Amino acid sequence: MANDWIYEKANALVKKYFTRDPLELTQILNIHLEEMSDTTVLLGMYQIIQRNRFIFLSSNLHPNIRKVVLAHEIGHDQLHRKYAKKNAFHEVSVFRELNHYEIEANIFAAHLLIDDKEIIRLLENGFVSDRSLADELGVEINLVNLKISELYKMGKLSSSPCTIERPKADFLKNYNPINCSEVQ
Repeated sequence: MANDWIYEKANALVKKYFTRDPLELTQILNIHLEEMSDTTVLLGMYQIIQRNRFIFLSSNLHPNIRKVVLAHEIGHDQLHRKYAKKNAFHEVSVFRELNHYEIEANIFAAHLLIDDKEIIRLLENGFVSDRSLADELGVEINLVNLKISELYKMGKLSSSPCTIERPKADFLKNYNPINCSEVQ
């Protein structure tokens, strides 16, 4: 399928560095992480400045959303670095619903944060709602939907016993750094 390369890229990082933790990966990959406390809209941004890679991250995020945003921005680093040398990934381009860069970064985040074997085990053990899976895995519900959708497309799930909604490409745009602490 068209997104297999994203799956391979995310899993290559996990295999090489033995971690799914995006904070650890930013350190290992030598990506500078800068906290932004004064943002009221921006969750995160990836940018290359004088050949140095940066992720700017709102300091007002719920831990689960913070993890997703950080994994998403690492996705931009791993998948779209050539584009980022000319353009920053920020709220103006990030929040366009049909922007393929954002969809790819979300898919990357889903593969990075959610282990195939773990989600398949949970599905086999009766976790049949995307909400229960998200709670168990400690990730955002749309990431679970993306992961299941991608596993199904790649033939790693013959059919999904889970009832999922179609994943939204722009799910992160609905979060606001001020109210992210309210996320369950």
